[in-house]
Amino acid sequence: MKLEVLVLSAALALGAGCAERPEPPPVEETVFKEQVEALDKAREVEAQLEQRQRELDRQVERDGGGGS
Repeated sequence: MKLEVLVLSAALALGAGCAERPEPPPVEETVFKEQVEALDKAREVEAQLEQRQRELDRQVERDGGGGS
Protein backbone atom coordinates (compact mmCIF):
# COMPACT_ATOMS: atom_id res chain seq x y z
CA MET A 1 0.00 0.00 0.00
CA LYS A 2 2.73 2.44 0.97
CA LEU A 3 4.71 1.55 -2.14
CA GLU A 4 1.68 2.21 -4.35
CA VAL A 5 1.16 5.61 -2.77
CA LEU A 6 4.85 6.43 -3.23
CA VAL A 7 4.83 5.37 -6.88
CA LEU A 8 1.61 7.27 -7.55
CA SER A 9 2.99 10.39 -5.86
CA ALA A 10 6.19 10.20 -7.87
CA ALA A 11 4.25 9.77 -11.11
CA LEU A 12 2.04 12.75 -10.34
CA ALA A 13 5.04 14.90 -9.44
CA LEU A 14 6.81 13.99 -12.68
CA GLY A 15 3.68 14.62 -14.70
CA ALA A 16 3.18 18.05 -13.15
CA GLY A 17 6.80 18.97 -13.73
CA CYS A 18 6.61 18.13 -17.42
CA ALA A 19 3.57 20.28 -18.15
CA GLU A 20 4.11 23.33 -20.36
CA ARG A 21 4.24 26.59 -18.51
CA PRO A 22 2.33 29.57 -19.86
CA GLU A 23 4.34 32.53 -21.11
CA PRO A 24 4.67 35.24 -18.48
CA PRO A 25 2.99 38.55 -19.28
CA PRO A 26 5.14 41.40 -20.60
CA VAL A 27 6.81 43.35 -17.81
CA GLU A 28 4.85 46.42 -18.84
CA GLU A 29 1.68 44.64 -17.72
CA THR A 30 2.95 43.72 -14.25
CA VAL A 31 3.46 45.51 -10.96
CA PHE A 32 7.07 46.17 -12.00
CA LYS A 33 6.12 48.59 -14.80
CA GLU A 34 7.19 51.74 -12.92
CA GLN A 35 10.51 50.21 -11.86
CA VAL A 36 11.28 49.09 -15.41
CA GLU A 37 10.46 52.54 -16.75
CA ALA A 38 12.75 54.13 -14.16
CA LEU A 39 15.59 51.78 -15.13
CA ASP A 40 15.06 52.53 -18.82
CA LYS A 41 15.19 56.27 -18.11
CA ALA A 42 18.37 55.81 -16.05
CA ARG A 43 19.98 53.92 -18.93
CA GLU A 44 19.07 56.74 -21.32
CA VAL A 45 20.58 59.35 -19.00
CA GLU A 46 23.71 57.24 -18.58
CA ALA A 47 24.11 56.95 -22.35
CA GLN A 48 23.75 60.74 -22.71
CA LEU A 49 26.35 61.34 -20.01
CA GLU A 50 28.78 58.91 -21.62
CA GLN A 51 28.30 60.57 -25.01
CA ARG A 52 28.92 64.01 -23.50
CA GLN A 53 32.05 62.71 -21.74
CA ARG A 54 33.40 61.34 -25.05
CA GLU A 55 32.75 64.71 -26.69
CA LEU A 56 34.59 66.53 -23.91
CA ASP A 57 37.50 64.09 -24.10
CA ARG A 58 37.79 64.65 -27.87
CA GLN A 59 37.67 68.41 -27.36
CA VAL A 60 40.43 68.30 -24.74
CA GLU A 61 42.58 66.14 -27.04
CA ARG A 62 41.96 68.49 -29.96
CA ASP A 63 42.76 71.59 -27.91
CA GLY A 64 46.11 70.32 -26.79
CA GLY A 65 45.53 67.75 -24.13
CA GLY A 66 45.21 69.42 -20.69
CA GLY A 67 48.69 68.40 -19.52
CA SER A 68 51.36 70.70 -18.09
